[in-house]
Amino acid sequence: MPRWELLGRVEKPARYLGGEPGTVIKDEAQVRLSLALAFPEIYEIAMSHLGIKVLYECLAGRPDVAAERVFCPWLDLMEIMDAEGEAPWSLESGRALGNFDVIGFSLQYELTYTNLLMMLKLAKVPARRDERGPEHPLVIAGGPTMVNPEPLADFLDLAVVGEAEEIIHPLMDLFIQAKEEAWPREKLYREAMKIQGVYAPALFQPEYQDGSLAQIKALDPEHPKVQRRIVADLGQHEPPHRTILPTVTPVHDRLGVELARGCTRGCRFCQAGFIYRPVRERPAEQVYQAAMAGLDSGGLEELALLSLSTSDYTCIEPLAAALMDALEPRRISLSLPSLRMDSLGEELINQIKRVRKTGFTLAPEAGSERLRGVINKNLSEEQIVGTARTVYGMGWNLVKLYFMLGLPTETEEDILAIGRLASLVASEAMNAGRGRGKRPVVNASLGLFVPKPHTPFQWEGQIGLEESLERLRLAKSNLGDRRVKAKWNDAKTSIIEGVLSRGDRRLGAVLLRAVELGCRFDGWTEHLDYGAWLQALADNGLSLDDYLRPREQDEVLPWEHIDVGVSKKFLWSERDKSLAGESTADCRRGRCFDCGVCDHKVIKPRLCEEAALPAPPTAPPEGERLDWRFRLEKTGPARYLGHLEMMRLLERTIRAAGIELAYTQGFHPHALVKTAAALTTGVESLVETMEVSTIRSYDPDQLAAQVNALLPPGLRLADGRPGRPGEKLIDPPVAVYRITPARPLDPARLEAFQEADQWTMLRHSPKGSREIDLKAAVRQMELDGEDLLLVAGSAGGRPKPVEVMVSVFGLSPEAAAAARALKVEAREEEQG
Repeated sequence: MPRWELLGRVEKPARYLGGEPGTVIKDEAQVRLSLALAFPEIYEIAMSHLGIKVLYECLAGRPDVAAERVFCPWLDLMEIMDAEGEAPWSLESGRALGNFDVIGFSLQYELTYTNLLMMLKLAKVPARRDERGPEHPLVIAGGPTMVNPEPLADFLDLAVVGEAEEIIHPLMDLFIQAKEEAWPREKLYREAMKIQGVYAPALFQPEYQDGSLAQIKALDPEHPKVQRRIVADLGQHEPPHRTILPTVTPVHDRLGVELARGCTRGCRFCQAGFIYRPVRERPAEQVYQAAMAGLDSGGLEELALLSLSTSDYTCIEPLAAALMDALEPRRISLSLPSLRMDSLGEELINQIKRVRKTGFTLAPEAGSERLRGVINKNLSEEQIVGTARTVYGMGWNLVKLYFMLGLPTETEEDILAIGRLASLVASEAMNAGRGRGKRPVVNASLGLFVPKPHTPFQWEGQIGLEESLERLRLAKSNLGDRRVKAKWNDAKTSIIEGVLSRGDRRLGAVLLRAVELGCRFDGWTEHLDYGAWLQALADNGLSLDDYLRPREQDEVLPWEHIDVGVSKKFLWSERDKSLAGESTADCRRGRCFDCGVCDHKVIKPRLCEEAALPAPPTAPPEGERLDWRFRLEKTGPARYLGHLEMMRLLERTIRAAGIELAYTQGFHPHALVKTAAALTTGVESLVETMEVSTIRSYDPDQLAAQVNALLPPGLRLADGRPGRPGEKLIDPPVAVYRITPARPLDPARLEAFQEADQWTMLRHSPKGSREIDLKAAVRQMELDGEDLLLVAGSAGGRPKPVEVMVSVFGLSPEAAAAARALKVEAREEEQG
């Protein structure tokens, strides 16, 4: 079945269209290697991920490597693909996943592992490495979960441990050489292991004794361990300047620019704080230039400065001020997602609030100061409450608090302290809310602690399901203030995450069995099948306790052969200090605590000590508002864009084309770009009317040409003209459609409709169901060859072409959706 017919049967077909502005299509005549940048989650999550964008940008300039994005299909399309033998395809060329030379998965979260296996299954690529031959793609993976790659070791040819910027090109060169010289896989593995940060699981063999891991034997004595690859100086690698405008709104709908990498605050539960050491800050000028270039090319409304602790960035205040000076006139907001209360100044808060105030997030992690000392999160109660007081006082209405349950040494008193602290913050909300129209609130998010590899708590046990539920109950029931709204993680999800995060190679068989039992999208609470996971473990002679239990100090850990730079000795000493309630200071400026990462020559903390930033730009005064009318065409693949998705894409593309739009007034201004009506998803049109308002004068033909050069296939502006005084944007009441069905329609059914006095159809919507008389709404309907000509009015609700095909001609919804419906005319009244 053609792919477009598949898309007519799924919830969000725009996830699979591709062709977004900003994509890079390579000349196949020059391509020597094809690489799938695979992400085992849906489009909205994948397009929020910075790592994919970094890899895409790194490879965009190489004509010999076609790097194309392939994301996991949602359950509806996954089921159709599985039944009909269709494989996931790339968003750039439509190449099937199994037809790439290399499939490279980016793995951010352990609970996407079953999606990885499902994507291979749909692509007809054997999951197990030892079942793949030279005719199959290489399967590799990178990302933070690869600091313990063992649960996936049976499936991967190679894993990348560490940062990709300095690995990606040598690895691509190696793959090209291996492909063109037809190397056996064994040779490729050995050659790849010579690149620092590359792990070949086939060259390591775990050995067990009495059910316990005894050793991980290196089969190549020259490479007994895998050393994490670290980019010593981020300033030597430009952040992505290219913005791909998504067709579906991402989870993080903004431009993200990386400020820094690494954090040495030393929070003992935080894996990222240990596996990304040392702290390396980008030059402020580089961040500024990347931000402005990305916003210019993408037309986005929000900029996020990203790092593990954004407020710790040395030059954050001058950088934020310079950016806001440039962004505020453009109505672009600045977001700093990761802020530490003990490095958060009032000046920085002032910069954040200059455009718009969304929720403000604070992460105490633990309710009591004692437990915060255990985890090395050295924040006093007064710091937390004082920060909330400042934030509410400066106009925010929502403060979000993050806490964890199940931390080592946690007692009932620590859990009760969460409610007391949240109530103190709520009191500040109440005080600030006096005299305001909108009452400030507090959201308390309750997560469950999962011990992670390469942290001081990697030896700790994880609490089981019943204990997790009891601690959640206790915390929720003692929040104590109706202004505190509680949210919490699913305990079962955390349990399975805990199994996979500290798992060994035996979990490969468990993962395969879980997929057989229907496990997919396990990170989505509503789709986690906890019983299936328990069965998959039991079917392989394993249990939860095998992975949730505490570890001994001298125990061989499954990730023993992965060297992230932080020594086991240091981690154990941090564990001892946690039990004694002792803190460890941040080492970025002061004393070195000899964690093992730095050589103090090449690998060392690098801070941005000064910022030579440009002066605020001088924007010309805004002119008067001018309205422009265009005919909008929406054809081909663009018909699967939902109306809101299309409007967001059009608005951003117009901005990216350099057109200065006019905005509404008020606290949340929005651009004046609108259409006369919302065209039904799946219907094509040559006759939509669109109005664009600007603050500068343009030649309408030139404006359309600039925008059309960036729009995805199927969207086009045409026949531009200035708006007329007093002209209203109204959807004409009569629409004419030409419908081309996938198979011939039955003339007898059309005749029955024409002879009927009334033809009642039931329309279903989220608001309920209602009856529509098609005879009153349809002005004309006749067959023209194999096409159906439909003239529909708006009396009683204009019928959608797919509804007519189902109700009048008896087609199934799937067959009706497969028909091509083209709106060819819109008119004020019936003619002739």
